[in-house]
Parts: sequence; structure tokens; C-alpha cells
Amino acid sequence: MEYNYIKSTMIFCIAGFILPAITAILLVLSQIGLQNIGIECTIAWKTFWVLSWIGMIVLPIMFFRYLKGKEEMGNEKLNAYLFFFNFFEYFCIQTALSIFFTTSNTLCHGSDGQNGLELVLTAWMSLPILIIFSYIFKHYTEVTVIK
Repeated sequence: MEYNYIKSTMIFCIAGFILPAITAILLVLSQIGLQNIGIECTIAWKTFWVLSWIGMIVLPIMFFRYLKGKEEMGNEKLNAYLFFFNFFEYFCIQTALSIFFTTSNTLCHGSDGQNGLELVLTAWMSLPILIIFSYIFKHYTEVTVIK
């Protein structure tokens, strides 16, 4: 039986559309945590951006290679792997794209009328990208789902 990557990702996207602030809150809490251990806020955001760009590019390649190496997999296991891929890729894309809509100074010190909503916008922008990845996984991998 062929696995329906797109259906599973669409279910994830519904939650991602309704709750984009959860990952934004995780980002801000991570930044606050880094500040508490002595890392300056703007440095923390620049680090997030570098790491998220790397993750945004590397995660799909790693997941695709993982799937290409599999012939059979249990439905629940594949669901779990796809969920974790979608979550981490969503998080990386959201963070990486935010560099086009804000600056580290704005995120740290607030100005220009921005209040973090750009993180919600970029979270929504990441959803179609996840669907594109699922389309690629569906058409270019041959994992058979076993019950």
C-alpha cells in the first residue's frame, strides 16, 4: 500500500495554520533562555537564522535519503517520522524566512511597529513548502506501508 504523504501533511498544515504562534513562542523562549545564560539577544537571533537556514536545506535531503533507503515501513512509524520532519522543517522555514521581514534589533528591542507577527506570517508561508516536500516524497520514494 502506498503512503499518502500529502494527506498526512495536510492534517499537520491545518494545525500549523491555526496555531502558528506556538513555534513563535518557542523561538522567543529560546532567545530568552540564551539571554539568561549571557548571549546577547541580537546574536541569538542571528544564530537562529544561520541554524534554521542550514536545517531548512539539510532536513529534506536527510529525510528524502532516509526514505529512499527504505522499502517497507509501518504506517504508524512513517506517520511519526513525517510528523517530526514536518514540525522541524516548519520551525526551520518559519525562522529562516523571518530574516526577510524583520531584523534582530527589531525583535530584541521592538520598533517600527513590529511585534513578532512576522513570525506568524512566516509560519503560514512554510505550509505550502511542506506540501511541496510531501509531493516530492510521494512521487520520488517507493516506501511500501505495511500494517
